[in-house]
Amino acid sequence: MTGSRHTVTRQLALALALAFTSLPLAAAYSQPAKSTRSVPERLGSVSSDSLVRGFQSPPAPARLRCYWWWLNGHTTKATITRDLTEMKKKGYGGVLLVDANGANQGGNDNVPPGPEFGSPAWKELYVHALRVANQLGLEVTLNITSGWNLGGPQVKPEDASKLLTWSRTTVRPDAAGIIRLDQPKEKNGFYRQISVLAYPLHKGAALASAPGDSRKPMTRLALKSAAAEDGFSMPDLSSLLTETAPTSSDQDADFAKVEVQDISDKVDADGTLHWAPPSDSPYSWEVLRIGYTDSDARVSTSSGAWQGLAIDYLDTTALDHYWDRAVLPLLTGAAAPYVGKSLKYVATDSWELGGTNWTGRFREEFRRRRGYDPVPYLPIVAGRIIGSRELSNRFLADLRRTVADLVNTHYDHMAERAKQFGLGIQCESGGPHSAPIDALETFQRSAVPQTEYWAMSPQHRSADTDRYFVKEAASAAHIYGRPFSAAEGMTSIGNQWNESIGMNLKPSFDQALTEGLNRLVWHAFTSSPPELGLPGQEYFAGTHLNPNVTWWRDAGPFFLYLNRSQFLMQQGNPVNDVLYYYGDNVPNFVRLKRDDPARVLPGYDYDVTSTDALLGRMLTGSGDLHTPEGIHYRALVLPHSRILPLAVLELAQHYVEGGGTLIGLRPLHSQGIVSESDAARFSAIADTLWTPCEQSAEHRSKTGKGQLFCTDNAHAAMQQLGVLPDFDAATPEQTASLDYVHRATAGADIYFIRNRQPKPLQATVTLRVGRKQPELFDAVTGETHPSLLFASTTDGRTAIPLSLRAYGSIFIVFRHSARDSIIRIQHNGTTVYDAAHASETALPFHLAAQEDGGGELLTTADPGSYEIAFADGKTKRLATDAAAAIAVRGPWTLSFPPDWGAPPQVKVDRLQSWTEFKDPGIRYFSGTATYRTTLHLSAAQLAATHTTWLNLGEVHEVASIRINGKPAGILWKQPFAIRVDTLLHAGDNVIEVDVTNLWPNRLIGDAQSSTGKHYTWTNIRKYTSDSPLLPSGLIGPVTLEPVYRLSLR
Repeated sequence: MTGSRHTVTRQLALALALAFTSLPLAAAYSQPAKSTRSVPERLGSVSSDSLVRGFQSPPAPARLRCYWWWLNGHTTKATITRDLTEMKKKGYGGVLLVDANGANQGGNDNVPPGPEFGSPAWKELYVHALRVANQLGLEVTLNITSGWNLGGPQVKPEDASKLLTWSRTTVRPDAAGIIRLDQPKEKNGFYRQISVLAYPLHKGAALASAPGDSRKPMTRLALKSAAAEDGFSMPDLSSLLTETAPTSSDQDADFAKVEVQDISDKVDADGTLHWAPPSDSPYSWEVLRIGYTDSDARVSTSSGAWQGLAIDYLDTTALDHYWDRAVLPLLTGAAAPYVGKSLKYVATDSWELGGTNWTGRFREEFRRRRGYDPVPYLPIVAGRIIGSRELSNRFLADLRRTVADLVNTHYDHMAERAKQFGLGIQCESGGPHSAPIDALETFQRSAVPQTEYWAMSPQHRSADTDRYFVKEAASAAHIYGRPFSAAEGMTSIGNQWNESIGMNLKPSFDQALTEGLNRLVWHAFTSSPPELGLPGQEYFAGTHLNPNVTWWRDAGPFFLYLNRSQFLMQQGNPVNDVLYYYGDNVPNFVRLKRDDPARVLPGYDYDVTSTDALLGRMLTGSGDLHTPEGIHYRALVLPHSRILPLAVLELAQHYVEGGGTLIGLRPLHSQGIVSESDAARFSAIADTLWTPCEQSAEHRSKTGKGQLFCTDNAHAAMQQLGVLPDFDAATPEQTASLDYVHRATAGADIYFIRNRQPKPLQATVTLRVGRKQPELFDAVTGETHPSLLFASTTDGRTAIPLSLRAYGSIFIVFRHSARDSIIRIQHNGTTVYDAAHASETALPFHLAAQEDGGGELLTTADPGSYEIAFADGKTKRLATDAAAAIAVRGPWTLSFPPDWGAPPQVKVDRLQSWTEFKDPGIRYFSGTATYRTTLHLSAAQLAATHTTWLNLGEVHEVASIRINGKPAGILWKQPFAIRVDTLLHAGDNVIEVDVTNLWPNRLIGDAQSSTGKHYTWTNIRKYTSDSPLLPSGLIGPVTLEPVYRLSLR
């Protein structure tokens, strides 16, 4: 830190840092006033209602977690205590402690070094963290390396990740003299030989597709041999099972498998060859010297001196060596009293180490798992085609499958080592980089399956297709019986403190909920010692959220929204109609929900299963496909690749003949090299099941007690079965603009519905629940109300009109028997809602009919006459006179905190963005400023005929409101409006609004400083003197608006 960039004294910086977190907590938790009266007894009272209680005050399992980043190991005991205490106050449930660096990536500066991961000084900080977390009741997950890709400085080459390596030598039958085989390329001084193989070159020495050669090479060979990754967004790689080059039979095969000779005993250690081709051979021969070396995969983004090789994920001995040296000291000694208490899980982060395809015992493991020796087939890895392209591809599939099986063993063994200490594992093992894994199977031993999703960013992963992979963790949780599906969330690259809460973070979270998320692990909360200044040290990526962000003081209500949502999404089981089997190809991933591999959307939802879970956990008795935990599926859908193991085909036959519903096109064959008898049995089962179906005009056949649909369209099959959509909207446009997720308990159905658009939406949704009363659970306010606006459809479902704001969302809960409902509303003679013509009417915003504290009320912002028609044939007429909206024009006084560059106070006659002020102290201000005005109200303006809402209009970004000195609530999303009539009185009323913007403006102002005076310090270098400023402050217009509450009974 140079003086020119850090002229604010450390004492002032510390004072400013504390000022952002020391204001009364009551303000952070203040919410809009809500009724505490009990709802009618027939619906149960709030005080005795555990679902409502848990929703309004979420318990610890429902609270968000975070990546707690110890950046370059740089933190202190005091900072640790502050961090954890603040988390507890704001409603966090725990942390994932990650020591890592990455501060200087993307052109940013490094940060001061702290103790090296695992050193005595680091362990002292770590034990302190466990102690404080234990005192506060926070849960800790420990990332067991610095950074990711498990490894470190103590990992020796023999324990590191490995790849096949080889050299080729062409030998003519008449060759004379000494032939010395080249040593295969090695890395890190490590090489172990597997074999030396010789084979005739029927097609010549050149590999396929050499100049003038009409043959084609094996396509995507590096991927097929697990030697490389393919992108960072979990691509569909089922195409690796097939060959795109147009060939027939073995016309371009180099040689047959029986021609491969193992001549390892004819080669000296220095490579001298004591072998010659048969003298009568008309061909030259190739000698392949093949072995394995280090891949040179390294630990990524680690702190300080914690550099080094990544361990061999295919060898549990390598894990044992690492565990004993690096992990065991963190679970024993001074940490031991907290292991299994505050410390609950150990973790490793995402796989980003490239390919790996061999290890010391790979040959033996391959033989045991695949039933044959892989070594004679290794020339395929080096580019030769043995027997045929199909045979060669089958071997490569077996190779990848064995790699994936050994990766699974790595996580199995980690779980066993952790279990010895009463710990679970929480590994981000399923991607998102296209590792050589079966992603779902890597989660089979995870206590908390975890993947990733990203917040919106224009720079990195800007498309949804690269941002959301929560469906994978959700499916893993469901098929393996885990209560939590977690995600490292709000990750981003390019954003730096500029994310809108309501227009970026909320919709990103909401989309993850509809994918199946129920535990957010926020990325990231960086531990930043206050003496560094504000906004402090940060990792170059992620959505920064710690006590140094400007809006931390007022973050409590947003966190409550997250936690309330997670609480409801942790109840019961998911309601997903189909189970999609994604095959046993490697690599294999579950991508985002809307990829829809089963083709069952819209209206239905699905889970994805692995081979392991399908064969080992699913129960199929009497055609009922379900997990031991009671998640039921109406149909099993086969993979679109049409390639699956014989054991899965046999299970599918048993399932459908026992009464189940099976959907899929005729399977073609199994992957890998299989026996002739297994291949024949596969074909026979496929013929038995699919031939009658394919001959049917409906592509549907009765099979035993069940049904087979020979189609790849599960949605059409559900319709043919008469299974009603679980979720429907009145028009296709509405359906495309909405998303949902559904869970069910023994006594409740819980739907979460979100508007996917950044604009308001009016829609009527139809949900597959009948004869039940819908209750609206608003996770923003914590309010719950039985709704009267619903209708029973002729097919036994429930239709509900919704008016959702931009990126709006709502929970709809069904628990109790339905009573009378409103089916039509006319306002001043015009029909504004008609349940019978849902696609032709749209429920106005600000209109609701619901039970509230024992009464039935119509609430509306539009005065006039209303005619309400109930389903029982009764009609109710209501009317109200108009009350005028009151403009709050000011003038306002705008006050700023001291020593932060802005004037103490200015008079504001016209509300405008702070960036439009001439005073640079205001234009570049970041933080919280207070608007204050006095408004005189008459008794007539506060008539009991209506409630009064304060609408702030446009706000950037968070507003905390006080009326006459009393907190009214905190607003963090559109609309920035809140009920305030209980706080107003006749006469003068003082309105105060604390508005908080984001950090960029002050950072831009500091970048423009000509005097060298800076108010901020950070290692992040995104903002320059010409970066655009963000709109900030209270822009309005501000009004008091009447909302009418009319009794319906």
